[in-house]
Amino acid sequence: MNRPSLHRFLGIAGLSLLIGCAYPNLTTHSRESIAQAQTRQSVMTLAQLEAIINAEGSDVQGGNGQWQATVEGRTVLVLADVGSDRMRIFTPIIPATDLSPVQIQSILLANFHTALDARYALSEDALVAVFVHPLSSLDEDYLRSALSQVATLANNFGTTYSSGALDFGPADRPNTGDAEQIAI
Repeated sequence: MNRPSLHRFLGIAGLSLLIGCAYPNLTTHSRESIAQAQTRQSVMTLAQLEAIINAEGSDVQGGNGQWQATVEGRTVLVLADVGSDRMRIFTPIIPATDLSPVQIQSILLANFHTALDARYALSEDALVAVFVHPLSSLDEDYLRSALSQVATLANNFGTTYSSGALDFGPADRPNTGDAEQIAI
C-alpha cells in the first residue's frame, strides 16, 4: 500500500474509531429504531398546509398546492408538490433592474446574517423573499414561522434586511439600512 493510501485508510479507520467511542450505544438496532421513529413522524399534507395558510393569512385563494394569501400586508404565494416533496413560499419585492450595487451587497450579507430561514433571491427578473423546504418534514410551527419570515424579510428590504428579531451576525455590525449594511 502506498503512503497516501495508507494515510487515507488510517484516517478513515481513526474516524470510525472516534465515532464508535463517541456513540458507543449506537448499534445497528439503535440506528434502525431511529429510522423507524423518523418514518412515524407526521407528514405535512396539502390539507394541513392549506389550513395553516388560512389561519395565518387573509384573502386566501387557490388550492391543490397553489395558494395566494396576504401575510403581514404582503401578497405571499405558496407552492407545494407532494410528488417532489417540496414547498416554496415567496413574495415579490422589486424588479431586479431597480437594485443598486449597495442593495445587492446588503441582501447577500442579509442572507448570511439576518435572513434566518427565508432568503432573498431572484426569480423572473424580480427580487423575492423566499423559503424553500421539503414538504413532508415541515411541521406546523415551522410553517407558521416561515410565512412570517418571508413577509417580514420583504417588508424589511432597504432597512434592516431582517426576517425576524434574531440577528445571527457580528455584534458590532450596524443594521440600520443600506449605507451601513456594507460595513462588517
